[in-house]
Amino acid sequence: MDFLNDDFFDGLSKEEIEQLNSELCDDLLPAADRVKYHIDKKGQNFVDKEALTKWMEEAAIASQIGQDYIPYVKETKGKKFVKVEEKKEKTVYDDEFEKLLAEAEGVGGEDINDGDIDALAEILGANSLLGSVDVTSCSRPGKETGLKSTVTDIAANKILEPVDMDEVNETDVEESVQRMSDNDSSLTSVCFNNIPLELEVVEKITTAMLRNTHVTKLEMCNCAIIDDSIEGFINMLKANSVLQSLSLETNKIAGKYLKLLVQSLEFNETLKELRIANQYFTTGVGDEMAISKALEKNNS
Repeated sequence: MDFLNDDFFDGLSKEEIEQLNSELCDDLLPAADRVKYHIDKKGQNFVDKEALTKWMEEAAIASQIGQDYIPYVKETKGKKFVKVEEKKEKTVYDDEFEKLLAEAEGVGGEDINDGDIDALAEILGANSLLGSVDVTSCSRPGKETGLKSTVTDIAANKILEPVDMDEVNETDVEESVQRMSDNDSSLTSVCFNNIPLELEVVEKITTAMLRNTHVTKLEMCNCAIIDDSIEGFINMLKANSVLQSLSLETNKIAGKYLKLLVQSLEFNETLKELRIANQYFTTGVGDEMAISKALEKNNS
């Protein structure tokens, strides 16, 4: 390639130089120089972008609108937010409240009736009323029905002692369950309070109580009892005719299953005391009302 010098190129015409350039390819050349096709057209004048944009806008405004034209309407997608006005609570004056409360406690000058109870329920709210009166016994002043309550009984002026949830219980669970299964006549009261019990153990206890004829008091407070165990207690209450006191406070039983438990008392005429307060789950108003109605049917 030594012959490619200035003298060589001076003897070539423009067409010959272009032909030679098309045959040779040097990777070091820019891409624009390596392209075989070149445009000989001269560049146009500078384009005024603003003027062109303005012209397009004017042309668009001046053009005729077709039949398929849909005018733009500003609107919000989805449902329009509508602020809900809060319901105003009924205003209760102090003298009206005090009068109803005094009558409910039996110290008023007039006898309380169902209408006064309904008015008091409207003022306090159903949940507050059920949480303050004797729900488990459904009793009103001068009328004792149902089981003993775990809250203060104003009419009887008697308070049931609460269960100590910090007390250490050294009861031998296996031995007690075996004695219950054997129907030991010397075993009349069993206390499993504050002892976490597995589901299988609870089932053994309720199964043993189906045929037991000596245990009159069964305490199972704070034992981590769950909803799956309630069926065993229901069958126990239906079959056992000796048990007089059952305590299931401070466990993990939902209101729906507490309702089923209390409804089973319709088939039991010996139980005198049922303690189911202070559960891990909050009992709804509907379940509380169902419990109250079920206790009204109990005769023990």
